[in-house]
Amino acid sequence: MLDVIMLTFGEPDADENFEILKQKAPHAQRVDDVVGLLEAHKAAAELSKTNYFYVCDADAIIQENFAFKFEPSDRREAYPGVPETECVFTYRSHNPVNDLIYGFGALKLFPKKKLLATKEFNVDMTTSIGAIFKPMFEISNTTAFNTDPFNTWRSGFREGTKMASGIIDHKKQVDDAYRLEVWCTRGENRRYGEYAILGAQQGRDFGNHYKGNKEALRKINDWEWLKKTFESAL
Repeated sequence: MLDVIMLTFGEPDADENFEILKQKAPHAQRVDDVVGLLEAHKAAAELSKTNYFYVCDADAIIQENFAFKFEPSDRREAYPGVPETECVFTYRSHNPVNDLIYGFGALKLFPKKKLLATKEFNVDMTTSIGAIFKPMFEISNTTAFNTDPFNTWRSGFREGTKMASGIIDHKKQVDDAYRLEVWCTRGENRRYGEYAILGAQQGRDFGNHYKGNKEALRKINDWEWLKKTFESAL
């Protein structure tokens, strides 16, 4: 079985979600509070002893029927002429605020060598580490990001920025436009839903304003900057 590693960045339910994860993957490990998104993923890669490893966010509640059985093989093709071992994989998750189902906060499956060789990335890890992106259509988890005002706002702001700016490679503009509209308008009656909507709306404005400015857009992976932005946005 491939290694499974949870990354934590101060999520309040991390311990509880890790216990749920270990029910499905008893060998799961954690990387806690490493500064920098790339640095945290590289720390996970260093910890892994398998060529591929699963990354689980700390706000992910694993689906009861999900099994960590898939292992990429060079004998199977992900796309015509592209073996699975040339890819990075992302599952799908359920958003408890607006009920969207796509890759936001879902399990990822990374190739260890390519990740360790990555020197920088364009805001989104899965689409810019030099491996071909391959979506997996199974739902792996619920992304329970709506635990408090800041964490809820942070997720909305980051997603709003990504979709409005078009920074993520290989994304379909029609899908992004629909999902962004949902993030910005639905779920106010859900737990902390008003913060998800506010974050998405402000992220949309930020993404549109800084479209094409990768240096500015990378700020959405700086947790301290996000915290200050959140406090000034209220």
